Formats: sequence, C-alpha cells, structure tokens
Amino acid sequence: MDRIRVAVLMGGPSSEHDVSLRGGANVVDALDRRRYEVRPVLVSREGRWKVAVKPFEPRDGRGFDPLGADVPWREHEQAWSALGDLAGRTDVALPILHGRFGEDGTLQACLATAGIRFAGSGVRGSALAIDKVRTKEVLSFHGVRNARFRVLTRDELSRGRPALAEEVLAQLGAPVVVKDPLGGSSLEVRVCDDARAVVLAFEALGGPAERLLVEAFVRGREFTGGVLDDRERGRPVALPLVELRPKSARFFDYREKYDADGALELCPTDLAPEVEAAGRALALEVHARLGLRGVSRTDLILGEDGRFVVLEVNTMPGMTSRSLIPKAAAAAGIDFPGVLERLIRTAGFD
Repeated sequence: MDRIRVAVLMGGPSSEHDVSLRGGANVVDALDRRRYEVRPVLVSREGRWKVAVKPFEPRDGRGFDPLGADVPWREHEQAWSALGDLAGRTDVALPILHGRFGEDGTLQACLATAGIRFAGSGVRGSALAIDKVRTKEVLSFHGVRNARFRVLTRDELSRGRPALAEEVLAQLGAPVVVKDPLGGSSLEVRVCDDARAVVLAFEALGGPAERLLVEAFVRGREFTGGVLDDRERGRPVALPLVELRPKSARFFDYREKYDADGALELCPTDLAPEVEAAGRALALEVHARLGLRGVSRTDLILGEDGRFVVLEVNTMPGMTSRSLIPKAAAAAGIDFPGVLERLIRTAGFD
C-alpha cells in the first residue's frame, strides 16, 4: 500500500513560533514511516515558506531539526507559491501552528483554497475559537459557565486609563485578568491586583491589540480537558482531565507551560469520578458548540463552589514532548503516533 503523504506545517508569524517549531519537529519524528511519507514545511515569522524538497527520513537515530542545515529546502516568498508546490505532493496537511495565521482560520482557508485536505478544525471553527471574546459570547448564549468579563475597545483604551482601570475593578472585583483576545501560550495575559497593575497591563497589551478582554479572576483548581475526534466511533471522545499546578506563578503561564521545572501536570487526577465526568462532558460540549474538528483542548477552573468554569479553548494544542494532549492521551492508552493517526483520519477541506 502506498504511504499517505503528510505535510507537517510549523512556525508562523505568531508569538508562539518557537513552540510551534518544537511541536512540529516532535510530530515529524513521531509519524509512523510505514504508513506516512512526511514532508516538513516551515513558515517564517515574516511569512516566507520553506518546503522540504523531499520527504524527511530519520537517519542514525537523529530526529528532525527545523533549524538544522541538513534538510534541502525549496523557498517561497508567498504562500500561494508554496501551496502550489504542495498541492500535487500532499494527501493531508497537518498544521502545527498556533495563534494568528496558524490557528485563526487564515491558514485553513489557504489550504482549502489550494484543494489540500488538512487536519484539525476548519475555517469557521478556528476563526471562532481563536477569539476569546467571540468564544465567550457563544458559550454564554448556550449557558456554559465562564468568567464574568468586559471587552475594552481601542477608543476606550485611548482615554484616561487610570479611571478606566478603577471602573473595571469596581465592575469585576479584584484581581482581574487582562488578555489580548487573540493571544496564545499565556504570553499576552496579566493578572492584576490593583488599578496600577491594570494600567500597566493596558500599556503592555493595548498597543497591538484592537481590543482587550478583562475577566474576573476565578479562584480554584486549574484543569484542562482534551477532546479527540474518533472516526471509528463516529463521535468525539473526551480524554482524561489534566490538573495544572503552577510551582511559582499564579497561573499556568508560558514558563510554567514549557520550562523543564514548570508546573506539575497530574493525570490521572484525584477528582471524584462524577466531578471528572463533569469536566470531560464540559470539554465535549465546548468542542461541539464551537464546531471544532480533530482535536481541541478546553482550559477549566474548578471553582470553590465545586463547579467548572471555562477559561478558553485551543483548536491546535501544543504537540511538544511536554504538551498536555499527548499526556492525557497516554493516560487513556493512546500513544502519540495514535493521536496523530486519529487527527489525520478526520482531515477534510473545511
């Protein structure tokens, strides 16, 4: 049987470029060469594309290095040229990009236009879930619990920020969490205890952002719930919850996520079976309400009242050796190549 030709896309212009490279390399190494012909594709921060001239085959036990010099590349200045290069040589694209361009529907639309099937959520689901404000609006409409919030426009942020900070704290209480609604990997997130910290968050995040999201801080234990589509069962499957216990930060920030001495990530959890089941059911509901496909990961807080609150949703969760979807899948008896196989099986044009 001919091998399935898989293009693994990584990099991109977002702040999560480096994480994407690490995850993409992990995927390239993990794909079963008996089943798949694997072609790496790098997207630079500036939007230039590099397509491997030939499929990557590991040699001498060495894995794929996206920054190494031993892979021959064909370079493209524009996406349309690279997609044309891939279209006739790719059965499935596996985008391991995060944030803007990679996870917001833009790349998905490019692939669909080029007639390339791709794994993961389609254009509409990606565009919806990347936007934390729109996600909260949809979930709130359907009665899914999430943190109380306020959206600040650029016009509001251009006026007296100290007064605006006081107003937000009076409305939501302290502390609050200030976010870029399109940010990722917790790079554009600030937890603020007072008005001065809120103003500093506005200054740090309000420049490039069209608007900012401010949420009431939800106290409790932090979890994440992964979902994998399963074509054989004909329905998505919720993976075991992972509890996240930061060691030094107040929340699961970038360092806690990716440093070797970062947060404790506990799976299986010590939750009562009915509480675990409620968290998994909530992750499944979010996956369905937002119209997601392939894989998703919903971040949750188990509040002091014993009920879960949704924080945000990821449509292409990290795929590094420290990432949470592989950890949860392993607890369910699914190894990393098995996760990738399920993703590839659900690939489509949108």
